[in-house]
Amino acid sequence: MPDGSPVPGAAQRRPRLSVTLKIGTVFVILSLIFGLLLLVNSYLTQQLIGASSAINHAGSQRMRVYRLAFLMNQPGPKSVVFRDLVLREIEELERVLSGLRHGDARYGLGKETDPKILAAMMRIEGGWTSEIKPLLMRAVTAGPAEMAAVLEQYNLRAPSFASSWSDIVEILEERTESRVGMLHRLQFSFLVSAAALLVVAIFLLRRMIRDPLRVLTRGAEQMALGHVPTALSLRSGDELGQLATTFESMATRIGQHIEQLEALRLTGQEITTLEAGALEQALRRIADRAADLVRADLALLLVRHPILECWVIEAASSRIFDAVRKQVLLFEETPLTTRVFDTRAPVLVADLSEHAEKRIRFRDEFGAKSYMAVPLHGPHDLIGVLVLLQTSAVRQFTDLEVQLTQQFASYAAVAIENARLLEAAEAETHHLKDKLRDVDRKIADLTHEVKAPAGRVAEFASWIVQDYASRLDDRALRYLDWIQKEGRDLMDLAERTLDLARLAAERQVVESVDVDSVIKEVLELQARLLAARGIDITVQPNMPRFACRRIHLKQVLGNLVDNAIKYMGDQPAPAIEIGSEDGQVVYVKDNGVGMEASMADRIFQPFQRLGTVEVPGAGLGLAIVKTVIEHYGGAVHVTSKSGGGSTFYVRLPIIRSEPSPASKPSES
Repeated sequence: MPDGSPVPGAAQRRPRLSVTLKIGTVFVILSLIFGLLLLVNSYLTQQLIGASSAINHAGSQRMRVYRLAFLMNQPGPKSVVFRDLVLREIEELERVLSGLRHGDARYGLGKETDPKILAAMMRIEGGWTSEIKPLLMRAVTAGPAEMAAVLEQYNLRAPSFASSWSDIVEILEERTESRVGMLHRLQFSFLVSAAALLVVAIFLLRRMIRDPLRVLTRGAEQMALGHVPTALSLRSGDELGQLATTFESMATRIGQHIEQLEALRLTGQEITTLEAGALEQALRRIADRAADLVRADLALLLVRHPILECWVIEAASSRIFDAVRKQVLLFEETPLTTRVFDTRAPVLVADLSEHAEKRIRFRDEFGAKSYMAVPLHGPHDLIGVLVLLQTSAVRQFTDLEVQLTQQFASYAAVAIENARLLEAAEAETHHLKDKLRDVDRKIADLTHEVKAPAGRVAEFASWIVQDYASRLDDRALRYLDWIQKEGRDLMDLAERTLDLARLAAERQVVESVDVDSVIKEVLELQARLLAARGIDITVQPNMPRFACRRIHLKQVLGNLVDNAIKYMGDQPAPAIEIGSEDGQVVYVKDNGVGMEASMADRIFQPFQRLGTVEVPGAGLGLAIVKTVIEHYGGAVHVTSKSGGGSTFYVRLPIIRSEPSPASKPSES
């Protein structure tokens, strides 16, 4: 799937149900239920308030009846104020009775249907109309004599009228008590329902939001740990489901990219370790991996023949590898491949059937429906073409797939070039090895040829001295002595040259060598010469153990000590010190004539000698030292100054000994 391409599946569609819509629906339902409960509660509360108001008004009217009785029972003549008070009370009672009759809200009563209250109201209206109101009207206009009779009748009928108001109060109190209980039950139910609804809402929100988020979080954590999840247990039609689908698509793409990077890494590693004769299998694996990653059915790697005008199939994916390898294809039957080579650019054909007029070998032989080919760019020119075919169905290759194919084509080109260079290098190496062996053989033969005559010359000179010394003068004897010396030096040179050749040619088995014992042997061999020159020897104890051959280390230290003795000069207090630095380097230090710094590297070359001092020897001692040391992967160097002596440092692989029990830290 190319970068930037749209994510397939549900991630492309709008969610069927939005998370916001789901949460909003839950809250709307909760709000409606809570609103309904609040409306019922408000209605009952309003009823209680109305009943309480009605009880208060009924009680007030009953008190009004007694207040009128109190006014009329006052002694003395009735004044205008009395008449006004009575008339106002009559008017107020009329309004109250009218409100009771028609359900006036000011008095806390609506249109009543309760038969008990209706009966009490009828008694009140009957008593008021037929008894109480007429008496009150007579009291307003009656004189003192008539007032006594009116007052007597009012006192008789007032208790019954007040009792009717008390009946209404009792009925309203019973109704109020019932509604208070209902209100309490409703409030309890409201609390229980509210708790249940909250639990349901929490469950729904958890199911809709928290659980999907936990699934997505676990997927993200797995991806952070390097485990790419292929599927999430989350299927919903909201944004979270869409996010899960997008996450799965992203994880799939990351997995594909990881697979691609791993295939490219393996291919690159295989190319860097390509050995002789492994090119064909390496190219086959490149074709297989390219076909797998691009999801193509077939892959073929074609190389242009350097002389003939044709293609050679160097490799193919596994299904057809054995059938087509090393086949030759003509240019006229591979027009698309030839176009890739000519244009040096990829060629993509989604439907090969559109090119029915052309002869295309891949379509006709393999049934290819779609085609892609990219060039193999070598360091100097194009090498060939990597072709991918789709035989199962027509398809469109993406930009990312083209880039992957180009990467594999680059690997294939590098592999082919490396194989060619490796073959050329191996051929040249074999040729050089043959020449070197021939040179070594000739050097050995020549050295043997020189060694025998040199020995015979020295031997002949000694015979002449032995047999004819009495007949020769001093000059002749001196000449013969020179002949013997030069013959011995020439023989020694030949022997050392043979040693140097054998050392470079033979493979040696290392051993653990005690440097202290080797130094002791070297000094014993040089003891006569050291004593003759009066050289003071200092040797540090506890030298390291080197991983080499004992005879070679003896040869190295012997040459270094011999070199120090030869170049000691006229030093009045000659001294040689042999020691170790850091437990890894052994040095041989002298206080002889030394040398210029410019000579530090040249003295390790064969036949190089210090020109300031004339000493015997062939000039191969330090060259042998360097050859031996480098044979074991070690190093040798010298620090010196003219007239200030020299110090030679030797580094070889060391063998570390286990610490003794006394030196090990104790365990607590």
